[in-house]
Amino acid sequence: MVDGNVYRSLSRYFGIDTPINSTAGAKEFKELANELLNPATPGLFNQAMIEFGATQCKPQLPLCDTCPLSHSCMALKEGKIKELPVKLKKGKIRNRFFNYLVFLSEENKTVLEKRIGKGIWQGLYQFPLVETDDLVTAEELIKNEKYILLAGKEEHEISLYNNTPVVHKLSHQQILTRFWLLEQPKFLQKAIPVESLKEYPVPVLIANFLNEFDFHQY
Repeated sequence: MVDGNVYRSLSRYFGIDTPINSTAGAKEFKELANELLNPATPGLFNQAMIEFGATQCKPQLPLCDTCPLSHSCMALKEGKIKELPVKLKKGKIRNRFFNYLVFLSEENKTVLEKRIGKGIWQGLYQFPLVETDDLVTAEELIKNEKYILLAGKEEHEISLYNNTPVVHKLSHQQILTRFWLLEQPKFLQKAIPVESLKEYPVPVLIANFLNEFDFHQY
């Protein structure tokens, strides 16, 4: 068992500056801990390592003067007690607000677009997207330039399918998504039959919506 106390003790004693919260660090410290483990009394050894880190090699003001391992501790020898262990700072999670426009027509057709560029879900298909800086009302959305470009200026009905955003978490960002239903009585340009939606590769976010939503009710 390798917890924060063990990471800290091993990092200081062996002078290891590999970040403990990195993939490489987790592997390196786990392998080192396994090498040191006493197979005869693994439970006792684990508990001793944890207690040593918690009471002796503490995060702040470690008791180096009374440490039985001070004579061979690399961090103490090199003056790196305060620098070790190294921990990567987590970047701030960025919130993105996606407004997907689900076009509905009398011909049971809708519109998909292909994601291009180097962003997330490159090459997959999605409903026409309007990204905003925050959650928006219908009145705010229809004034958005991207919305006008996609939906046009002709009068049409718009309603919100899910008031509570669907949250999709990624490593450094989370997508807060709402689906807007746009009823277009006229034939939609570049529209496809709703029955063919299953033929297009889509992000999980879109796939979950398609599994839940019934186009034929509208």
